[in-house]
Parts: sequence; structure tokens; C-alpha cells
Amino acid sequence: MILSRVAKGVVKGAATKLEQRPAEAPQSLPDIVFTLAEAIRFFYSETLGKWHLLDLPRAILFSIMDKSKKTVPMECGVRSDCVQLKDPELLKELYELKKCLTRTMLFSKKSFRVFLFAAGFSKEDVLFRKKRARLLKPAFTVIRDKESNCLFVFIRGTQSIRDTLTDAIGAPVSFSPYIYIDGELKKNMVSGHGHRGMVAAAGWIKKHCTPILLDELRKNKDYQIKVVGHSLGGGTAALLTYMLREVKQFSSCTCVTFGPAASVSSELSEFGKAFIISVINDLDVVPTLSAYSVDGFIREGKVKHENILSKAHSSITAIGSHLPFASSVKALSDHAVSLGSKVVKKHKQRTRSLFSLPQKLVNVGTFSSSKSDNLAEASRSSERSYEEIIMSESTSDEDNSNFSDEGDDNDELDEEEKNLYAFQNIVTSTASQEELLSQLEKLELQKQENIRKEKEVITKDITEEETIEVFHTEERGAVTTTSDDMDIHPLYPPGRIMHIVPENSDPKNYDSDQKYLYLYETPKQLYEKLRVSRRMIFDHMTNKYLQMLQKLINQLEEEHLKKRG
Repeated sequence: MILSRVAKGVVKGAATKLEQRPAEAPQSLPDIVFTLAEAIRFFYSETLGKWHLLDLPRAILFSIMDKSKKTVPMECGVRSDCVQLKDPELLKELYELKKCLTRTMLFSKKSFRVFLFAAGFSKEDVLFRKKRARLLKPAFTVIRDKESNCLFVFIRGTQSIRDTLTDAIGAPVSFSPYIYIDGELKKNMVSGHGHRGMVAAAGWIKKHCTPILLDELRKNKDYQIKVVGHSLGGGTAALLTYMLREVKQFSSCTCVTFGPAASVSSELSEFGKAFIISVINDLDVVPTLSAYSVDGFIREGKVKHENILSKAHSSITAIGSHLPFASSVKALSDHAVSLGSKVVKKHKQRTRSLFSLPQKLVNVGTFSSSKSDNLAEASRSSERSYEEIIMSESTSDEDNSNFSDEGDDNDELDEEEKNLYAFQNIVTSTASQEELLSQLEKLELQKQENIRKEKEVITKDITEEETIEVFHTEERGAVTTTSDDMDIHPLYPPGRIMHIVPENSDPKNYDSDQKYLYLYETPKQLYEKLRVSRRMIFDHMTNKYLQMLQKLINQLEEEHLKKRG
């Protein structure tokens, strides 16, 4: 009990300390060490500090094997708040999205020279570049696009262990950006929470790119600013957009993300619909991945595991309910043999000492001289009533003073003989088999009743212990909180969400070339729950996004040509 309280206190303390620290990228070696220590503490508190080592793998297995689970694509076709997008004017927007995605993929996967050449840029168009990622400092570049009169900020996704650590620092922190209303900057109009690692990364990028962007806008006032990213880069791009819009010159800044990490709370996600577009492909798991969703996912897996164990226990109990007859008969037969052995020994002693007994008792003593003779005689004597034997022995006892001196032994012997003869009469008699079954059923019912009483006693003890604990807590005036009551904020993909959904998407049987694609505008609540599937990583890759987006464009073009023709 005490260790459990200490563990819960450590878990809550780790999350609280990490949230109280400012979300900033480390500037010195001590900052790096402290940030890593806090990150490890938070990661541990949300995993092994709260759950068993096997809970997460078990939950993933249950989710993958669950045939009745609903994926986001499955829900899109049945929910009223999911709107299918099929306006012909959508093609223009999709072309722009494809262009941004292609450049994002080139920036993330190709060398910088290949990226510039393939994207149609020159070295003069590169305004700023950070090519190596550090802790809470993802790689990014600022590029001028003369063709579209736009300044692009491309942020790379997860490519190294440092990027992974930035992803892992997922504690929600308070994030309240300023907003412009009628040309005036308003504070605390929108407040919420953001992914700690990405908030710190966005703040670091803002410090480096703000002077560059301001200088370029002074030269080209008609230029627009667009922030683009995938995965980690997508979540960071969205948060950077909120921060850049706090600057008056950047108040029209927009953002496009692909497979973004869950990075903002509900209020910020809703507020960002006007200037952020998030594109999600089919069963991509990253937009649903957050500390809150993982916590709920593992809890659901534990419930399923407990249900399976409960059903298995019930099945074993049901099977075992057919076996008590055999086990009880064996127990009774073993007891009968034991009683027979005792009777043999005592009758031997009585035979040696009681020569004056009537012939009937002498016969009994003789019958008891061996185990086999004893069982044979018991079978023959079953025809007589046990009462007659007892009466004859009682009469003999009255006539013999030596036998009456063994009062205690005789009583014990009489009781054992009675049990033995009663058991033998029941077994050897065909009509008495029903009586045996009845006795066995009574034994089983008595056993179950004893188990029930033991459970009631244990439950009562636990309830009394909890009542005493609550009483002492109230006396101290303290408020006890558990990990279930911790203030964990759900995070969502940012802004307006556009989800590419294949027709009849089946996680097991899937071929994108054979499926018709749909595009839905979906609500953020669909991504509050962690969605795990066999294709969750494959669908997150940028080349898969590009393939699906190109296929969607081809379909819409064909439909548009059919309508015109």
C-alpha cells in the first residue's frame, strides 16, 4: 500500500515538474542533461512507472487481432460529422497539396542538392538552413519560391535519435498564443495545451527564422509565408504557425501538414482550422499518438486481458464441474480403505484379549484379520442391517467386563465401523447409488459455499481497510489522487483535417491500386483514441502519402472529364 502511494507520487511529480519547466530548447550542456533527465523521467512515468512491461505489447496484439474494431476510414462513412469532399474546385487545392508534399519528401529523404534541383530551387533561393537535428531542434530550411511568391519553411520529420527524443518529450504544456483581432494583438483569447517537445522546437525555429522572414518581407511585401512539415515536422509546423501569427507581419501565415503528430489540444485545433490543413492517409497511426491516447489504449487492453482470463476461468470451472463425481468417489474410497486398515488393527488387538466374547464378535474379529477377508465379509454382512450388528456388540459389551474397560477405543472403533459399513452398503447396493450422488452433490455445494464465504470475508476486510484509509486521509485534510485522476490533456492533429479513405478499407486485404479513394473532412474527436493496425507505419510514409494523393487527383480528373464530355 505504501509503495503504491510512493510510486503514484513519483509519477505525478515527474509529470508536474516537467510541465512547470519552460518549453524551451536547451542552450548549454547542463540544459541538455537536465532536459534528457526530465524526458526520461516523464517517459518512464508514462510507461513502466504506470504499466507492466507486457501491457503495451498485449494491448497492441489484442487491437490487431480484434476483428470488430472500427478504424477511422470505417467510421468516416457512417458518421454524420464526416463530410465527403468532392467539389471540382477541390482539384486546385489538391495540386497545391501535392506540390508541398513532394518538396517535403525531397527535403526529408534526399540530399539538399537533389532537393533543390528536383524542387526547382537554386542556391540563391535558400534563405536559411539548419541541416542537422539536435535535441528539441529539428532540421529545417527557409526557401523563397519566386514562382508562387511564397516563403516556405520546411521542417523535417523524424530521422534520427534526437528527433525521436523530441517526439518522446510528450508532456502537455500550457500554450496560449496571441491573436490579431481588427489589427490589434489580443492575449489569452485562445488557450490550451501543446506537445512539450514540439512547442520547444517551434520556439527555437521561430527565433532563427523570424529575422530572415521579416527582412525578406520588407523586400517583397506581396509574399506569403507557408510552413510545411510531415510527422514531427507537421506537428512542429502547426505550433510554429501559431507563434508566427503573433507577429503582425506574419498574421496571414498558413500551414500544411502531412501525417502530423497529435500536438495541440481541442481548443487550439479548432482555432487553427482557418489557417492550418492537416492531411492524413488511411490507417496512419501518428495523428492518434499521444500520452493520453496511449494511456487509454493500454487500459482498454488490460480490460480485454482480464475478460479473457475471466472467461478462461469460467470455462475451466465449467469443465471441472463434471469432474467432482470422480474425484469425490476416489476420496471416499481412499477414506474407506483407511478406515478398513484401522478396523483391522483394532480387531486384531480385541481378538487377542477378548476370548470370552460371544461367537458373533469372534467371527467379526476373525473377519478383520486380513484386508481382503474384511472386504469380503463386509460385502456379505451388507445384507444385514447395521443396527443388528451394533446391538449384538452392545449386548456382548454388557456381558464382558474386560471389553468395557476399553471405553474410548470402543467408541472410536464403533464410529469407524459404522462409517465403513455404511459406505460399503451404499456402494454395493444398486439402489443406493442415487444416495451416493446426492451426498457428492451436497459435498460440492458445501465446498462452493465455503469458497463464497471466504470471498465475502476477504472483500469485507479490503472494504474496511479502504474505509479506514479514507478516514485517515480526511482527518489530515489531504486530497489523494491516483494516476487515473491525473490531469492528462488529450492532444489532436491541428486545424482542418482532410482524411484520404479507400473504399471498404480492410487492414488485412488491401491494394491501393484496386480501391476507389474518397476524401473526407473529419472531426478531431476521431483521433483521440489510439488506432493500431498492421499497416499503421506503412501508411505514414511520405511516398505512400504521395501515391494516394496522386491517385485521388487522377480519379477526380477522370470524373471531371466525364462530366464535361
